[in-house]
Amino acid sequence: MNQQIIFNDDISFDDSEKGWVFTGLLSGERISILIKCKKHDELTDELKFNLEEIIEEWLEDNEPLSGSRIELVYL
Repeated sequence: MNQQIIFNDDISFDDSEKGWVFTGLLSGERISILIKCKKHDELTDELKFNLEEIIEEWLEDNEPLSGSRIELVYL
């Protein structure tokens, strides 16, 4: 499946969720994304790229439900 997602520049670490939270646009719909991780480092371009790549790979095999949040784990 060839999907294009546009990531918004709103990524932040949520201590209560213990993960990186951000949004994107997929087929004109805003989606929320949570990538949980055991620890977080300072947000770097490399980390941001890795998180976006995880979502793109997940979307190759999965279709998010309308209005739902994508939640994945990054170790």
